[in-house]
Amino acid sequence: MSLPLIAELKRRRVFRALIAYAIVAFAVLQVVEPVMHGFRLPEWTLSFVVIVLSVGFPVTLVLAWVFDISAGRIERTVPVRPEGIGTVRLALIVAGATLAALVPAIAWQLSRRTAATTPAAPSVAVLPFVNMSPSRDDEYFSDGITEEVINALANVEGLRVVSRTSAFAYKNKNVSVRQIGEELAVATVLEGSVRREGNALRLTAQLINVTDGYHLWSKTYDRELKSVFALEDEVARAIAEALKPLLKQPQLVQQATGNTEAHDLYLKGRHLFGKRTAESLQEAMGYFEKAIAVDSKYALAYAGMADSLIVLAEYTASAPADALSKAKPYAYRALELSGDLAEAHASLGLISLHDFDWEASEREFKRAIELRSGYATAHHWYALLLVSLGRLDEAVAEGQRAMELDPASPIVNNMRGVIFIEKREYDRAIAAFQRALELNPDFGPSREMLACAYALTKKPDEALAQLDQIRASRVEHTVMRAWILAMAGNAAEARRLISGGAQVPTGVHSWPAAAAALYANIGDTERAFALLDKAYAQRDWMLRDLKVSPMWDPLRNDPRFARLLKQMRLD
Repeated sequence: MSLPLIAELKRRRVFRALIAYAIVAFAVLQVVEPVMHGFRLPEWTLSFVVIVLSVGFPVTLVLAWVFDISAGRIERTVPVRPEGIGTVRLALIVAGATLAALVPAIAWQLSRRTAATTPAAPSVAVLPFVNMSPSRDDEYFSDGITEEVINALANVEGLRVVSRTSAFAYKNKNVSVRQIGEELAVATVLEGSVRREGNALRLTAQLINVTDGYHLWSKTYDRELKSVFALEDEVARAIAEALKPLLKQPQLVQQATGNTEAHDLYLKGRHLFGKRTAESLQEAMGYFEKAIAVDSKYALAYAGMADSLIVLAEYTASAPADALSKAKPYAYRALELSGDLAEAHASLGLISLHDFDWEASEREFKRAIELRSGYATAHHWYALLLVSLGRLDEAVAEGQRAMELDPASPIVNNMRGVIFIEKREYDRAIAAFQRALELNPDFGPSREMLACAYALTKKPDEALAQLDQIRASRVEHTVMRAWILAMAGNAAEARRLISGGAQVPTGVHSWPAAAAALYANIGDTERAFALLDKAYAQRDWMLRDLKVSPMWDPLRNDPRFARLLKQMRLD
């Protein structure tokens, strides 16, 4: 384009008109799609709007060239020279502008058409069933039914099922099915309600196509409470039939207990286990114990008890070795009762991980995933094991698989952040922890790990700001605050905070590995290794990252550190 032409386009305010048109077109595109779906207009409506806007681009160019607005009136622009720019050249400019506007629009439409006509892999998100029972206390029951339908559908070959945590992130939220589908990357959404009154049970469910919002299937079931397992199986079969994949096994819902009271108690326990607090885990164990008392052959209840005991050790100052000794009998009993129970194999894998038995842990996690590939928790815990072994790229892949199954889980997002810390990719770690806190602002472990990530990037102010938001004991705060100061190079202030380095506040040694990291960073290696020996004897869960964590970098060149790695079979 020649300089005289550019000058003439500026004089005629063509560029200004085209920019204004682009802004208006962008605004129209932002509005038209939600309006289209709100009024259930056909899919070609959006294509029509895009083509019209594309054609309007060269029309705007011509009108801006020919006319101008002056004193509120539209007037014909007076050319600089009588001959103007030339009809042929103007026609070429308009043709070029038309082509430039239409090619991207057509390409975009073709890509949408291709994506729309290419069948996506069958996928479903089961939203929490609404509790319609007279008692609001029955919400655990509707949540439990939801989780068991999720588990049942996970047994359908070729069907990707979003995990419980991600599906439950939309509980009590007014979010459109289309938005849920986009955020969870699923083609269909199942929603419904449960009403329990006495021994009567009513369940309604509808399977919705995310693309157009139409129902693929819907039904209402009236049953007696004692037939709840058959009902779950029937619902899962109906959904599988609607989605048309091949079934891996004829029975989708395996009746783990014939006792409805035990089943009810188990659902309450899992409901509390999912909250992941010290208080909720204690309550969950109470319900699992009651379920076992009612049905001593209920394998899932034993697995739930084992999981609660091990996970609780990460949320309290109790000795992990004690939790291990209590959890093992429950996991072994679950496997005695049901050798093909994925949850039980995952429980034993987690126990072995905390017991530093890496080979047994990997064997059990692989078996759990083989039995139930859609079990996000098994992938999550397996990723932690791979971190311990220093197989960080494999850990990232396994963590990604857990994310695909459970994208809205703060626990899974937290795990990915841990992996990135061990890989020394701190920006990615910070992003993962921030995402976890977006999902659950009260999730303490992510707040703690975010503080650690900031400390490792030499941002002590940001780290301390995160620490101030954590609901932790005075002892935990003291140790973490001192460690952050030590990481920032302020060893003197860290020593002062723990009484000049001679004594630490009462109770700190309940977290021997954390205290060892603190002393390592203020230069007291003798005390650090003494605490590491204690941590190993107690099976402190923080030692599982000994091989890779930057927390232990100040000790790596000491021969005692190499001996400890060898003792843990991590060399």
